[in-house]
Amino acid sequence: MFEDLAEFILQRATASGVSFAEVRFEDTTREFIQFVNGRIVALSNSTSRGAAVRVILNGNIGFSSTTELTREGLERALVNAIKAARALGEGNKRVAEVAVKRGDYRLDSVKKHPSRVAIDEKIDLVKRAYSVASESGASSATSRYGAYYGFVEIYSLDGVRVVSERLVTGISASAVFRENGKTGDGFETFGASKGLEYFTGDKAPERAAEKAVEMARLALRARRPPAGEHTVITRPELTGVFAHESFGHLTEADGVFAGTSPLTGRLGEKIASELVTIVDSGFDPRGGYVLLVDDEGMPTQRTVLVEKGVLVGYLHSRESAALLGMRPTGNGRAQSFAHDVIVRMRNTYFEEGDWKEDEIIRETRHGILLDKPAGGQVEEDGTFTFNARIGFIIENGELKEPVRDAVLAGNILEMLKYIDAVADNVEISTSPFGGCGKYGQMVHVGDGGPTLRATRLLVGGEK
Repeated sequence: MFEDLAEFILQRATASGVSFAEVRFEDTTREFIQFVNGRIVALSNSTSRGAAVRVILNGNIGFSSTTELTREGLERALVNAIKAARALGEGNKRVAEVAVKRGDYRLDSVKKHPSRVAIDEKIDLVKRAYSVASESGASSATSRYGAYYGFVEIYSLDGVRVVSERLVTGISASAVFRENGKTGDGFETFGASKGLEYFTGDKAPERAAEKAVEMARLALRARRPPAGEHTVITRPELTGVFAHESFGHLTEADGVFAGTSPLTGRLGEKIASELVTIVDSGFDPRGGYVLLVDDEGMPTQRTVLVEKGVLVGYLHSRESAALLGMRPTGNGRAQSFAHDVIVRMRNTYFEEGDWKEDEIIRETRHGILLDKPAGGQVEEDGTFTFNARIGFIIENGELKEPVRDAVLAGNILEMLKYIDAVADNVEISTSPFGGCGKYGQMVHVGDGGPTLRATRLLVGGEK
């Protein structure tokens, strides 16, 4: 769609004497509907349409963006990018050379693309979820629909010519119950890089509401877990938080190069139990966000980060790959055309093991099963504090009384050593609601894994 404009501005860039130039176009749409206690409180449809120009001059990167998609607008952006690079003096920045440079990457088998579905049908999705939650006797209920879709095109002086389709849709439901002075809340989100045909069967809005209600009712009769060091079993959604938040950020190569990551210089070192394999991928048939190429036009390969306990890889953009003498992994991403590319994750998850979830529970004498992440904090050294909404005490291999609002604390590089059982039930989740934040940029990601067991983890709760 923007190829002629791209060729024009790349010719201008060549004439200006830069060593590298890239132009990235974006034409995307975001949709959002929120239904709270019987009425629509939010309904929006917004577009993001513009272009980013990035150059390397005298070993420094210059960046500029524009919403004026004309030759004049792009020329002004090019001039501004060159000025920004020149102002930095002499540097050593460059981008890695690449072999795969051309492609039109589109999503197959999307039957009900949100751009072709009437607004009434989207509103009906949130109404259906809300009806189930409200009719269950919840004190309050909320349901949401969201979608992000469109195209990104990337062109560069070294031959990149890529069109990349983007799509993620989702619905969510939440419910709050109040009883005898107690409050219990629950939520569920279904998301995928698929059309609205995805929200049927076990992914129907009614099912999201039912699961939210089940969780809220369970929370009503749950207590805080006993504080102390415990054997902890995490279900897939909570496992994904450890994969992404605690570990994945440590493998982003900008932090590795800067020396702020505790994984700097440790390739080939055993850092985890041999049962642990962690992957970051742009696509996985088991779920998550589909990103076939990144925002530099690089195919998003399956990157193994930890293999059987050994650190074997980092995540790279073209810039970080050049700085560290490695190959790009398709992890150069930007929130929008108004943002420069930085190293980001795609779908980050623990790979499957050979246990069954019920076997792990049955083989646990004393412990806690936890599910449903609810925020937390992570430091650059991998130290974390996470909250888990709901779970169960385990005694002699059986699930006993429910627990809620557990706080998990530790360091991911220590926790990985204590994983002694990994199930085969990998789930990878994504959502159009929010995303992963870094340096002020939000991008869509996926995370997940199987049920796993760590024999030593500090749990905050009742003393």
